[in-house]
Amino acid sequence: MVRKLLVEGLAERWDGTTEALLHFAARRDHLRSTVWPALKRGTWVISDRFADSTRAYQGNGHGIDLASLDRLYDIAVGDFHPDLTLILDLPVERGLARAASRRGSETRYESLPRAFHERVRQGFLEIAAREPKRCVVIDATQGIDVIAAAIARAVGERLVA
Repeated sequence: MVRKLLVEGLAERWDGTTEALLHFAARRDHLRSTVWPALKRGTWVISDRFADSTRAYQGNGHGIDLASLDRLYDIAVGDFHPDLTLILDLPVERGLARAASRRGSETRYESLPRAFHERVRQGFLEIAAREPKRCVVIDATQGIDVIAAAIARAVGERLVA
């Protein structure tokens, strides 16, 4: 329900700080109710977004102080970190075009200026450069089969081996 508040509606609905607080509230609830119980059972968990997205979108995109986001992470998440993060990298124009092709009601972020999306992309690439043991950048300009093979290779090398 919180996610729906964030991805629908007008871009100016929330500022970056409000977005960060809402994302961390939703993340905490998701960890507590879904992720941590699954991991305790020994189940693999795959998420399509995690705290790197908040750092890139609200930190790099909106200019929220990264140290403040780190403090929110500590409060909401603690010492938990993903074992592997795949960053599917795509030039902004192509990413926005892909998003537009599947457009439903979740258009709030996509309606933000191109410069915002450039900062977000740069943020993800900075995270990957800073944490190469956890992050793998996948070239998402390739066809779906090539992308899927790169993902399988990264998972095989980092988690299965």
